[in-house]
Amino acid sequence: MGIEQPPAELTKGFWMLGTRAYPVYVCRDAEEAAIFEGGIGAVGPVVARQLAELGIAAQAVRQIVVTHAHPDHVMAVPQFRRMFPAAAVSASAVAARTLASEKAIALFQQIDQGLAKAVGSQPPGAVGTAEAPAEPPVKTIAVNRLLEEGDVVAVGRRRFHVLATPGHSECSLSFFEPEARVLVISDATGYYLPERHLWWPNYFSGYAPYLASIRRLTGLGAEVLCLSHNAALVGAEEIKAYLAGAIAATEAYHRRIVEAVRGGQSAGDLAGQLGREAYELAPVLPLEFFQKNCALLVKQSLAAEGLAGEK
Repeated sequence: MGIEQPPAELTKGFWMLGTRAYPVYVCRDAEEAAIFEGGIGAVGPVVARQLAELGIAAQAVRQIVVTHAHPDHVMAVPQFRRMFPAAAVSASAVAARTLASEKAIALFQQIDQGLAKAVGSQPPGAVGTAEAPAEPPVKTIAVNRLLEEGDVVAVGRRRFHVLATPGHSECSLSFFEPEARVLVISDATGYYLPERHLWWPNYFSGYAPYLASIRRLTGLGAEVLCLSHNAALVGAEEIKAYLAGAIAATEAYHRRIVEAVRGGQSAGDLAGQLGREAYELAPVLPLEFFQKNCALLVKQSLAAEGLAGEK
């Protein structure tokens, strides 16, 4: 079963909050709560209201867990720190280095402003509602705890095992709770459009690691799958089918790139074409943004095959 509109309780004590386009996930146990995902700045007030409606007090939120350091996954963190003063921020060491960079955060804030405008311009119900907060700019986002493969994020009596799942980014982490079989994977399977049952693969830091991460996640037998955009899935068989579809879509996208370049199309022209297609699927940022990201995908596919793209 696909869940597309927060707020929704996916399993006992575990909620999908935020908006459809930018969900965050909250676990509560034994009067302690943790937020997984850092969203865009515009979802901060939304999450605050939703937590209040659930009766989760601000002082109960003890952890803010960053899945990876991309702007649409961290820019609500400064607000969360102010809203939840008892909460510590956790992320991988690679993510922490990015979040400590003033140059990176300045760029992230520019992207975040664009995303807030895009969300605000959507028709009611299309991506959920959000508002651009009147927040002062920040120079960096501090991380209190560094996470790595094999660590555990404890929320009351619940235990989420930390999994390194690179491929989308070098800093990507996933989180698995074996008892309830809850799996938070963020962008490890790319950008999914459930209404079209369509994936835009996002192997920005490596094609082979990206596929290996999805295959590893498939073997966990999750019964709740938390994506970072547009949906969460409930049900072991549906999740298994979703992950198989993500693998097939990624392999097909890779083949398309390799065959196009071997057939004579330049890497630059191909990135432009793929970027236009991605932009038409989700025009939340300028076309150039998608074309630059697709240039990364072309580069990674060609590197995986030992091919050289144009300079």
